[in-house]
Amino acid sequence: MFYFYIMNAAVIINFVTSAVTFVFGILLVTGIVFPGGEGSTKLMLGIVLLIYSVYRFINSYTKLKQNKLIENIERLESERDKFLKNK
Repeated sequence: MFYFYIMNAAVIINFVTSAVTFVFGILLVTGIVFPGGEGSTKLMLGIVLLIYSVYRFINSYTKLKQNKLIENIERLESERDKFLKNK
């Protein structure tokens, strides 16, 4: 049960970090954050942040789905064992 709460906190932190990184990347690409900076450097950093945020979101989402799948498999195995013991 304690592991479940830690996993939820980690997932929430990953999704929030992904969203903040994405927003900051958008702000860099559009020039809102550093309007006087060099254009190409700002654009490259913004694109890298956007790509990283998408990667982080996809990675967090797949880990979440994988953990749910593992929980379902464990639940099914325990139900199967209970059913076979009752026979």
